[in-house]
Amino acid sequence: MSKINYLFLFICLLFFIMTTGCKSNDTYADEEVEDTADALVQEGLPVDDSTLTPMAQSTSYKPPITYENLHNITTGDDVGLNIDLNDPDLWGKIYTGPYPFEAGDSDYDFPVYRIDSDINDGQGNLNIASFFTSKYDSNSWIYGGRSTATPTIAYRLELYSDKKILGMADSFVSFKKKSDGNFEKLPTIIEGPFVTSLNSDNPTAMEIVWRTDELCTSKVIFGNNEFRDDEYNDLHVVPIDNLDPRTDYEYYVTSVAQDGRTVVSNTYKVRTAPFKGKGEIKFVYTSDSYKTPGGGEHNYLGCNMDILRDIAANAYRDGAEYMIFGGDLVEGMSAEKEDIIIQYRAWKQIMSGFWHTRPVYPGMGNHEFVANGYENYVFLDKWPYETDSSEAIFSQEFYNPTNGPEPSDSRRPTYKENVYYFQHGPVLNISVNTNYWQSISFFDLPNSSQYGGAPMGYIMEDQLEWIEGILKDAENDDTIKFIFIYTHCPVLPYMRHIMDGMWWYGNNNVTAKTRVFNSDTQEYEMQSEPLGQTDPLGIIEVRDRFLTAVTNSSKVAAIFSSHEHGYHRTLISKYTPLGVFPDDDRNDDGVLEEPYSSNPNFKHATWHIMCGGGGSGFNSEVLGSTPWKPQRITSHTGYVMLETNDDKVGMKFIGGLAREVLDELDDLMAVKDSK
Repeated sequence: MSKINYLFLFICLLFFIMTTGCKSNDTYADEEVEDTADALVQEGLPVDDSTLTPMAQSTSYKPPITYENLHNITTGDDVGLNIDLNDPDLWGKIYTGPYPFEAGDSDYDFPVYRIDSDINDGQGNLNIASFFTSKYDSNSWIYGGRSTATPTIAYRLELYSDKKILGMADSFVSFKKKSDGNFEKLPTIIEGPFVTSLNSDNPTAMEIVWRTDELCTSKVIFGNNEFRDDEYNDLHVVPIDNLDPRTDYEYYVTSVAQDGRTVVSNTYKVRTAPFKGKGEIKFVYTSDSYKTPGGGEHNYLGCNMDILRDIAANAYRDGAEYMIFGGDLVEGMSAEKEDIIIQYRAWKQIMSGFWHTRPVYPGMGNHEFVANGYENYVFLDKWPYETDSSEAIFSQEFYNPTNGPEPSDSRRPTYKENVYYFQHGPVLNISVNTNYWQSISFFDLPNSSQYGGAPMGYIMEDQLEWIEGILKDAENDDTIKFIFIYTHCPVLPYMRHIMDGMWWYGNNNVTAKTRVFNSDTQEYEMQSEPLGQTDPLGIIEVRDRFLTAVTNSSKVAAIFSSHEHGYHRTLISKYTPLGVFPDDDRNDDGVLEEPYSSNPNFKHATWHIMCGGGGSGFNSEVLGSTPWKPQRITSHTGYVMLETNDDKVGMKFIGGLAREVLDELDDLMAVKDSK
């Protein structure tokens, strides 16, 4: 592979130069190490940045405002509520509207903006009084309101500085109108409530999660029961139990601040999960929703709100019971924890109309990356891993199952909530992280993990063993009829990511590396993964071990992947030319050469469905660059709808502006018996 092709892979990183306070591994040079017979790990970092120089400046994506300043509501008057953004250089517009719009009239919450006001010197007024006039009283606040929810407005800040467009930021604020005509801020639900842990692993329970802008107590009125937590928190996680499976309920939440001020949410309808093995299931898959050129809502706090909001609303209309999302939620690639957190919360806000009543299960992509950055464009997953790594922040911000593997090396980041599985009726869903412990070296891409970490597409040995175990157990589980595996990096890329994913132009020399202490030489060294093996696994061997486990299962309906911005569908079978190591390593240099072989160990044919249609800038096919060719390819945005029926599972790719059916299979399982 030419150096030009390698440089093309991460040319976008020129826009993400990061400033970081990097800690040299010299700190650990004098630490006492455990003398083990096989010279494995010692405590301290499993990466080595001792020869690297931190970057001096940052041009990575910065949100136009901090999360705290977005919610800095100060005082009220007879027009509305005043906001101070704590930055006198900011100016622009504020747009307000009642939220939810015509509350109680629609089951799907959304904001509608109607009144505007100015921001000057970083301060402005959120107009509320206009919605107490007959002309704009869509929520009937003059007559006491259309619902029992606390009166709330949505507001949008359109921000400028030095004649530059900085972007937009939205949120909500609840209020009451006092007897003197002035408005008073109330504690506000600024995230959620979201339905989580709703699956057949325990169909009689779930959790309701929401965030308030003040410390409050938590209470959920669910059906005829009340569930509460009297501790004061801003993040509220309330378990709900003793439910009937596959049953409709209504719920709302209430939070009370320490001074007694109260906020009550809208009322939502939710259906519990069926028992394992029971029910006909409908769900949606898509991915890649980070910002794209086009201005406005195409770049909303690192997200393409325009497309993602449309997908969420259409999936709701189509009756999807849950959504799985394959990563690259946000622009990410951040130097600072706070920068990616506000992006994650923006993404959740966009998804909230769906998430109020139906769970969303995201996985990690390469943009879910918080990194220490160095000169020569080297980027390593940020530490301390327990609190600041990409994986730890993802776990802190999302609400996924916690049943993933434990890292075999305790020094590495967690798998918690980025590798997991859950069952919904007869469907087992497995989230695989192909961007775990990410490491990038811009000018030496084949050795991108030379300082420690894993290249894109690589699956560590501990996660591979976990996947193999889950699939083996599922094969003997009569309640599981269909298995869907979702991950970010494509197993069979066909667009711009033929130079990485799980292919890397067939270069099996690409591997993960770990810094270890060699007790024989009494020195630190970089070892390829898995540690201690004479022949460590390269990316092609990892891919084929993964695919062998997948195709040995008679129940895997599809592998869903992402990373490429479009859609393609490819059949993986023992006849599909993929390239095999070492058979196709004809020059004995670790790089596969034509003609590419198929793999006779792939027992049951399985579909590979790549859908990166969440709104990131489109890609197109790269002709003649891979051994395989998809059965269908398009660059439209959209999502995959899956629907089970007895022993069949149908698939539709719903894409384009009109959300047409652009690809369809009656039964993904039909290929299992193909010869």
